[in-house]
Formats: sequence, structure tokens, C-alpha cells
Amino acid sequence: MDYGKAIDNLKDILTNEERFADINKSVFDAIDTDNSGTLEKEEVEVFVKGLLKGVNEENNEEFEERHKLVFSVLDENESGEITLDELGKFLRELFKEQIKELQSIQRKQKQN
Repeated sequence: MDYGKAIDNLKDILTNEERFADINKSVFDAIDTDNSGTLEKEEVEVFVKGLLKGVNEENNEEFEERHKLVFSVLDENESGEITLDELGKFLRELFKEQIKELQSIQRKQKQN
């Protein structure tokens, strides 16, 4: 994997507002299966299950805890629904954390 390229792409997404908005809207629309304009808990649950498919499938209790955590982080205003803006804030932080992780891996590879 070209970590430098991945880092540059994520940085580009974060600094290019139009590109970030497009990605945010695409992710939001993919989760908003009922086209209500907000993400309900059930829609997020289906999405998270898809992301975690194959990861401890037999441990439903652990999945429920992860889902609650993800939803609580996303639902910033505790309305019970997630807005496009809330998802965008989450994605921004997720991408920033991913950049840090990739930079750390890249540094370790250079040391070896």
C-alpha cells in the first residue's frame, strides 16, 4: 500500500470542501435508505452491521455495544436522528484519525 498517497488523498478530501461535501452526501444517502433526510437508529444499525460483518458475528452483545457507541458519537445533539452535518463532523474526525494512523505506520516502515 502506498501510505503517502493515501495520506495525500485524505488530506485533499479534508481541505477541498466541495469534494468533502460530495463524499459526505454520498455516504449519508447510502445510509438513508428511507430518504427521510435524517438517519434513524435502525438505518445506522444496518450500516454498522455491514461494516462489522465478519467481526465477532457470534457476539451480538458486543455488536450492540459498538452500535450504541457509534450512534451516540454520531448523534451529537441527542435527537435520536443523525443529520448530514453530524455525519460530516464524524467523517472529518475519522479521516483525521486515519491520517494519523497511516503516518504512524509510514514512520515505522521507514525505521525498518
